Amino acid sequence: MDLFKRAAIISAMVFSLSALSGCSGNTSNIDSISSLPESITTPAPQTHDDDFYIKWAIPDSIIISDEVNDKVNALLDEKYGLGVRFVPISDIPGEIDYHSELIKADADIAFAGFDSDDDKPCEWLIAERYFAPLDDMLKGSELYSLIPEELWKTTKSNGSIYTIPSEAMQDIGVCVVFDLDKIPAEKAKAFNGDITQLDGLLSDNDMLYYGLSGFDYSSFYGDYYSNGIITTPEGVAKSITGDAECMAWLKEMNSLFNKGKATDIECDWSVLITKDTVPISKENIYIYKTKAIVGQRFGASTGIINTSEKKQEAFKLLEVIHTDPEIADLLVYGNEFTEKDGYAYDASGEKIYGFINKLVFGIDTNVLYGADMLMQFSSPDEKKAYYDENVIVSPLAGIDITTDCKEINTVMNKYQNIWKSKDLDSDIAALNKELSDAGIEDILSSINEKIKQGAKK
Repeated sequence: MDLFKRAAIISAMVFSLSALSGCSGNTSNIDSISSLPESITTPAPQTHDDDFYIKWAIPDSIIISDEVNDKVNALLDEKYGLGVRFVPISDIPGEIDYHSELIKADADIAFAGFDSDDDKPCEWLIAERYFAPLDDMLKGSELYSLIPEELWKTTKSNGSIYTIPSEAMQDIGVCVVFDLDKIPAEKAKAFNGDITQLDGLLSDNDMLYYGLSGFDYSSFYGDYYSNGIITTPEGVAKSITGDAECMAWLKEMNSLFNKGKATDIECDWSVLITKDTVPISKENIYIYKTKAIVGQRFGASTGIINTSEKKQEAFKLLEVIHTDPEIADLLVYGNEFTEKDGYAYDASGEKIYGFINKLVFGIDTNVLYGADMLMQFSSPDEKKAYYDENVIVSPLAGIDITTDCKEINTVMNKYQNIWKSKDLDSDIAALNKELSDAGIEDILSSINEKIKQGAKK
């Protein structure tokens, strides 16, 4: 899967790349890891030996032009005495594996890449100590103060932080969005989270647009889902089919679908159920949203490689990228953009999204706004305040609960669209049988024991 497809998945789920159920099928081993003017019109020539520059490995889908690279380095050199060279890592679907190529790279900093439900290479890189621990450098740093505590918790591994979470990750939970041009405002605002109310709100001409993926709806009820397993805020792991609220949701959505009142095909919706960064084009809306439940986020994080001989300089560079908006804007939007009302525009006057670059470089709140976010934060303090009030970190975050869930993943992928079933009770029974055959009871027992042991540390 290429970078842009992975980013699209992340945008819809933020983060299905989490490994909260701890399932991993990757058992390989890593070999031998151990004051400038406001603008610059003329790129400065390289004035240092190659050894001066910090090497930063990123996917080659991210294009940093020579002109942007020169401007960034001129700013870095003048302001901070630093320099950077970007090391492109290929990721051709079915041909070249990003993570295998990353291990071979001669770099100081690396974007960790992406995890998925089926494969956890980023989790594996962390476990194998490919990245250096950052705790001592982060302590009391400006970088640590900029990112919400909840995000730092998601990149801990057994008590230590090895990578910096991407600020581009947003957590808004499950949103039920009402088009007030079609649904009376008083009825929409009376919605209290009871999904069974939606049938009565939707007339024969109304349509519910279902924008969730698979079993993401579990977080509507305060649970975290991954690989067929949900974990409660109290830290108990169980099969999703064993949760009464989740099954009630499934049955209600199935009923709406079979009545012709729900679809996942883009439409002129009256009610939209979505999550995180799915764009909303309508303006006269009311949003009912739940708190976001997040887990580990090794995927899409960035770390300093353990073998680097420039760890302090590398950390300073990461801090600069997060704190210097002039440098950050160059990396996200390129060289030829104009700014208006806090947004970046290209030469044709279109807003520049910038999400992929934000994701890879890990920056968000110290750059111009992108055009693709459900929410915008004008400052790190505003984002931290939002996280303090609206985001719940699963008690599993930071606990190493790695378990092989390949067979469970295969089963759950088969039933991703079970909400469209014509015989839901029979399909749920078949799902339970296949999960049992795949060994879900033993996996749940293993995960719950690891949770118990992790909580004692």
